Amino acid sequence: MNVQSRSAISTGAGVAVVVVLLVIAAGAYYYIAYLSPSTSKTSSTSSTTQLSGSLNVITFTDPSNAWLQDEASAFMAAHPGVSIHVTAQGFSSYSTTELTSLKAQSSTYDIITYTSTSALGFASYVSNLTGKVNLNTSDIPAPQLNFGGYYKVNGTRELIGVPYDTSTFTIFYNQTLLSNAALNAQFKSEYGFSMSPPWSSWQAVLDVDNFLVTQTHTVKYGLITDGSEGHDIIDTYPAIFGYYYSHDSSVSGSNPQGGLLNYNIMFNGFTGSSGVPSPSYNGTAGVQALQMMYNLMQYDPQPAGTTVNYGTVFAPLQTGESWGSLMFTADASTLLGSKNVSSSIAVSTLPGGYAETGTDFYAINKYSTNQALAAAFIQFLVSPKVNARIYTVAGEFPISEAATAILTSNSSIPQQARNVIQQVFDTGSVGWANPPNLVITSSSLIPAFNQPVYEFLTGGTNSTSSAQQALDTAAASWLKAVG
Repeated sequence: MNVQSRSAISTGAGVAVVVVLLVIAAGAYYYIAYLSPSTSKTSSTSSTTQLSGSLNVITFTDPSNAWLQDEASAFMAAHPGVSIHVTAQGFSSYSTTELTSLKAQSSTYDIITYTSTSALGFASYVSNLTGKVNLNTSDIPAPQLNFGGYYKVNGTRELIGVPYDTSTFTIFYNQTLLSNAALNAQFKSEYGFSMSPPWSSWQAVLDVDNFLVTQTHTVKYGLITDGSEGHDIIDTYPAIFGYYYSHDSSVSGSNPQGGLLNYNIMFNGFTGSSGVPSPSYNGTAGVQALQMMYNLMQYDPQPAGTTVNYGTVFAPLQTGESWGSLMFTADASTLLGSKNVSSSIAVSTLPGGYAETGTDFYAINKYSTNQALAAAFIQFLVSPKVNARIYTVAGEFPISEAATAILTSNSSIPQQARNVIQQVFDTGSVGWANPPNLVITSSSLIPAFNQPVYEFLTGGTNSTSSAQQALDTAAASWLKAVG
């Protein structure tokens, strides 16, 4: 998620995620806090090896910090010779602090945090973790590792960071509404398929919008689609474009699910004569995706592009005014705590069975003098029992499949919440529809794309020629930026 996908929520939204689940009792809603840190402290560290030393970890202010602090305490309890200090800064400042320290070749911070899109900005300052952290790659979905964890240098793929949460950009929806028998019978008679996912195309989603908003006036808004210029477009567009990219081999080549490492789907899935891929979005597939985004945004609160952003994209679904939201899974706790629709909330992959990811990573400072200890702590954090507690302590979703299974088999967690936990992990397993995470993504590529696209989305004319012009403008800037 980026100056990164998902973590941009922390920036734009400032959403305070409260770890509560909704249960229904005697026809009324009650909030309960379950499996609090004080009741989930059992350490999964069983090693008899006693480690020693001190670690400084820097991260951004985020709900997962409660989990990180909790597990640091557990790790220190298992290894009395270890001291771990966690520094958490605001999202707008932490990366500056990190990079300033790293560029000075300082050993101050042993473990740093980065986001998917910003990954390569840190690549030259962090250690190759291959052989230092033993990841079970059958336990962590490949798309989560690929978007930010791996970096191809001199023809060799290096592991520069380890993801610790599953965060995807996908569809949250009111499953009670979409499975309504009477509405579905009426919808099927006209459109020939069910309103409920899985959807076969984005046109099917647009049909649901039209039926529920325009034809039946069941809800005020459709699938809330974020077209805010500040950062959000670079997340929303590839989520939609992924369908068109994967169905057009002229741009995806032999890489229909994800494109080339670090370039991802907004570049061709193959290199040109220069050895660098060209932008993939200024052809037929990209124009279709942009026009679809425009159409979806017409079912947003108006004026489109100005009233929906990371901080508000979930609100109409939360209040029951829309049937769904295209957004990051980090807002799941917010929706599960809504009195109106939380018992009805479900998560789906995007049309065609994919998602976009926005995972966060821990990396080891290459100048750290405590690299072995840092690697041991990161290994501890992604071990299944520990990683599962990122949900029970902080309301976020684990990166580990085994951790997910621990949670979904826990009968003390309400069934609806367990369903969402599994659904989120499932989207993470197919989270390949991502923007590039090159060094220049944040500084150059995002503003060069968002500005002309925003002008198109808010320009009042959804013509093929105007969509083409906006994408050509962005692509020309990208070609110049990547050389």
